[in-house]
Amino acid sequence: MVGLVDYHMHTVLSDGKNTYEEMIERAIAIGLDEIGFSDHVGLKAVDWAVSPVDIPVMTEQILELREKYRSQIKVRYGIEMDYFPGREAEIQEIISQLPLDYVIGSVHFIGDWNFDTDKSLYGKWSNDELYHIYYDLIQQAAKSGLFDTIGHLDIIKKFQIYPESDQSELIEDTLSVIKEHDLVVELNTGGLDRPCAEFTPSPEIVTRCYHHHIPMTLSSDAHGADQIARHYESALNLMKRVGFEEIATFDGRHRRAMRI
Repeated sequence: MVGLVDYHMHTVLSDGKNTYEEMIERAIAIGLDEIGFSDHVGLKAVDWAVSPVDIPVMTEQILELREKYRSQIKVRYGIEMDYFPGREAEIQEIISQLPLDYVIGSVHFIGDWNFDTDKSLYGKWSNDELYHIYYDLIQQAAKSGLFDTIGHLDIIKKFQIYPESDQSELIEDTLSVIKEHDLVVELNTGGLDRPCAEFTPSPEIVTRCYHHHIPMTLSSDAHGADQIARHYESALNLMKRVGFEEIATFDGRHRRAMRI
């Protein structure tokens, strides 16, 4: 694992089960070069996101641990921020107050429905319609200028929800928007442990990212220290097979490249 990063993980401040320090110590033990925290932050009061009162605690702990472990590992400060159309100014206000290295933009909500955890509204639309609604939100998120990375790009498939017809054009349009607005797509290995049992995005979309010259980074979406860098060997094999020679890294919201 030497020379690699994991930029998507959650701690006890959102919906993870370990502290920042426990996660850092595990990352050091397995040889990561960088660890990036990305606890959930959003505009909705949900129990799986950092509460507003804990945001200063999050900042203080990460910055203190960055100094404590400086000689052993690079600690990056990120957040996973939910995108809500029409509320860009509120999202920007939160982001601008934090000394972040990167911001992951994710879509977990369609209106008030959290499709990532709540299965109750599946079937309200055809899957084709649902995909168009979801990817339209992804495109709006990419155009917003708020984010550095798009999180788990095809998470709409999580519960084995697949379109009824070929949506290649929709995916191509979405990747074109992501490229136009110079965003990174994460290869989120946590998807292998979800019902879809596949990386997010899929190998097919990873290949399309390469052909669009969209940079990618690596992440596990770890919710516990035991999940850090999970399935990385398979992910690296995929990226190299497709043609990637580097992954994106971040420092102070400036993007860099690391060879793989």
